[in-house]
Amino acid sequence: MKKTILFFALLLLAAQPLFAAESDTVRVSAGPVMMYDAFNQEVGIGGQFALGYRLNSSWEAEVYGATTSHFDVDTDLTGGDASVSVLTLGGRYVSSMGTHSKGFISAGIGALELEAENSLAGEDDSRCGGVARFGVGVDIPFTDHIGMTCGAGFNRGFGGTDEVILFDLTTSLFCSF
Repeated sequence: MKKTILFFALLLLAAQPLFAAESDTVRVSAGPVMMYDAFNQEVGIGGQFALGYRLNSSWEAEVYGATTSHFDVDTDLTGGDASVSVLTLGGRYVSSMGTHSKGFISAGIGALELEAENSLAGEDDSRCGGVARFGVGVDIPFTDHIGMTCGAGFNRGFGGTDEVILFDLTTSLFCSF
């Protein structure tokens, strides 16, 4: 998964001359995430990051990643604690909400990995599948290059992880350059 993150980051940076925008072109954000499984009403806490590349004044290409550990998910892989990792490639549509904040809608598709902490004996303790992610939120700048992002998302697994449906809440600090 780390190689995939590095590949997408390098791809976005290499494409910079092709999509040069009129303002800051790269946005990096990181912070905590709270994932909620509505089926078993369990919450997992972890961390998340986003790397965005501005294509024009309203659109950004984005790599989003999040991970939690000790998250009680109920699948055929485990009925107990597991770590959940999400990595998506997608985009954000950004719209001004006045002079001090910008709202956004994001969507992405990628990979979801479950790693059971207590799997059945002799069984593989991890599973990868696809995930589609949709999110909404707001960027609140503190200065021209630093600010805070608050958002909410919906993550739907498919393929090997089609039983996973998670909601998330995020808060992060961002830096743009």
